[in-house]
Amino acid sequence: MAHCNPSIGPASPTGRATVAALIALLLSACSLDGLLLTEFDRKGHQAMPDPAPTLITGHVPALPGAQVQLLSGDGLTVGQTNTTAAANGDFVIELEGSSELVGTVLEAAHNGRQLLGILPHVPAQKSVLAPAQTFDTVQLSPGMAKLDPRTTTLALLSVARARAKGSALSAIPHGSMTDTLIDLHSRLSYDEPKLIVVEKMIQRLLGGAPAGGSEVPFTLDPASASLLRVAFLAGAGLDYDGDDQPDATTAAFDAAIAAAITTFDFKACYRTDRIKVVLLVRMSDNAKDTACESINPFLWADDKPASRMFIAAGVHKDSPVCSATRTTHCLTQADIDALNATLGNWKPNTQAMYDDGTHGDGKANDNIWTLAFEAPWWSATTAPDGAGPRIAYKFTWGSEGKGWSGTEEFPGNQRILELNDINGDGLVVRFDHFADEASNKDKANGLPPSMGGCGELKWPGHERDGCITDALERQVDLDGDCKVDGWPPSGTTAPLSIPCPGESGS
Repeated sequence: MAHCNPSIGPASPTGRATVAALIALLLSACSLDGLLLTEFDRKGHQAMPDPAPTLITGHVPALPGAQVQLLSGDGLTVGQTNTTAAANGDFVIELEGSSELVGTVLEAAHNGRQLLGILPHVPAQKSVLAPAQTFDTVQLSPGMAKLDPRTTTLALLSVARARAKGSALSAIPHGSMTDTLIDLHSRLSYDEPKLIVVEKMIQRLLGGAPAGGSEVPFTLDPASASLLRVAFLAGAGLDYDGDDQPDATTAAFDAAIAAAITTFDFKACYRTDRIKVVLLVRMSDNAKDTACESINPFLWADDKPASRMFIAAGVHKDSPVCSATRTTHCLTQADIDALNATLGNWKPNTQAMYDDGTHGDGKANDNIWTLAFEAPWWSATTAPDGAGPRIAYKFTWGSEGKGWSGTEEFPGNQRILELNDINGDGLVVRFDHFADEASNKDKANGLPPSMGGCGELKWPGHERDGCITDALERQVDLDGDCKVDGWPPSGTTAPLSIPCPGESGS
């Protein structure tokens, strides 16, 4: 195609009448995008500035000098949010103005002491022209004028309840989280027994924490069996359950938490026509595949220092497509085109993934790369053939614009995924290891027969007897011990929530 470079100068009084015709003529030879880009370039188009920051002010008078940060519900640091509380306990956290956070944990820690709180929602700036926006924690979270044992109790109960639902904290709609915190505040004020037991344990744990200790009391690590650190209890001689006997295990605490979270739940309603999808891939030279065998990530890909992770993907040919005979539970051509564009249209090293704490990535530089996107959706359980939207994808390790050679994780195969919300959290989250040939690789699949492998992968409902399907979101091994621990984290991606019936909004 010939290069098109129109140039339209200012219209003179005698030329204005022909401008419309001239534009029409130019558009017949050039795309609108090309024309607009040419004009932007010719006139010295300036990129829009970054929005002004968001400032969160708060108070932790019990821990002057504490290190304060924002964490995900899985204990991962959110962005570059570390700050130090002043001598009076005041602090200010600065966020990028483009950041919107849902279900975040605020942590203050100092000399072995620790306080927590929940921030249901931190909104992003609405305009790049707006000045810096400032929120105090009490504006963002009901009753959180300061971090204290009560806010710590509510934070730990919220995390535990979300995990019991098989959900990430960020997957709880922020309106629902806010309503739940208000309810729990009220019930604690009226001394509801199961909740009060937990709060008194937390008060004892915080009050008995040795100054200058090397361990803080609580952990949000999903690989940990308890929210209470065993290492914190070791040698402390703390009686946290009030029976006048020192407690060396987390058993009493875990039982109290389990009992307390049966008394409340989050009310969450999600869109039924679209869904957020989070694809995660770990790049490591000491990882284990789905069969617990060592992975060689550079069997096909070249190990080059400047490389980064990309994904090449598109709508799978087996996705239900709308037609004259199928008008529901299907993808329109517009859906397919838009989703293909989002996924890079199967062009290698084009659609970037992120490991910098942005774009939905949970933690920077942890070798877990993230792509979060929105997709058309319907519940596969309501479809006439039981099929949901289906995509195919493959990871590449290279530099932008490079071809397949020396970058793809395995040639001649692709990964397959049906967008089916298995755990009901309003998200589809899939965690893979780069070059795992025993995972959701469709052809020449390396999963051994002893684990249900049959050489190639089929969609749910189409697998042969004795074979498994691995084309859905699923729980994974989070700590590398070849045992399934739980659902993978969704980073900072929140589901597409809607007001539940009877609610004014979320």
